[in-house]
Amino acid sequence: MSVDYSKCTLDELLDVNDNIDKAQYPDRYQQLTDEIKRRRAAGEVATSRQRPPDWLYDDEDDVFIEFASDGPKGSRYLFIFLFFMINLVFFAYVLPKYHVADLADVHEYSTTIDAIQCRSSEVIDEETGGTFYDLEITSFQDNFYAVNIGASKCHRLAQSLKVGEKIAIWHEAGLILQLKAANKTLLPYKYMKPKVRQFQTSYLIYFWFGLLIFWSGLFKSLINALAPGTFKVREDVP
Repeated sequence: MSVDYSKCTLDELLDVNDNIDKAQYPDRYQQLTDEIKRRRAAGEVATSRQRPPDWLYDDEDDVFIEFASDGPKGSRYLFIFLFFMINLVFFAYVLPKYHVADLADVHEYSTTIDAIQCRSSEVIDEETGGTFYDLEITSFQDNFYAVNIGASKCHRLAQSLKVGEKIAIWHEAGLILQLKAANKTLLPYKYMKPKVRQFQTSYLIYFWFGLLIFWSGLFKSLINALAPGTFKVREDVP
């Protein structure tokens, strides 16, 4: 018995193709495959078998982890936990670098100068193209630094302050937040605060860039861990 496949849609033809007994009905199968080829040559597309949007699939060089929705959940939870733990450690290290202590929270350290010098910091400012200078003060084998100040200010202070002179320093981990001598404020907190912050954060651009790469590389894996099957390995659809 002959079947008129021309009246069927391509979706229906493909469904029949998946279920037909090729050995029992070889003539029908040949007729069916001929009709499918004719439809495809004419540009007809099976709507039920259209591939989902390309953004759901990987690029040729894209690598990500697939998690089965019906598979063990332990590996998914472990991945999510480790992913956010790495982010937590990152922010716990990076964000405090942007904080500069308030002057009221810093102890005033009164001491005398054992040595003082102005030195180049060997750091080129990307915005101005100039070289920053640091004022280094040594007192009782402790070193204190007024970082990223201009060359003229640095040299002037190094010349005006003398060895043995009494000074008052407000500092955090050796970084000078304010400097006074003879009851005169030579480096005010308002001036030094952005200098200290810039010094503490100048290298963090590489950390932020690394975090961006980390997210870019594992974003699809994270989404798959949260919603298995969202992103799939590209497969050819018949």
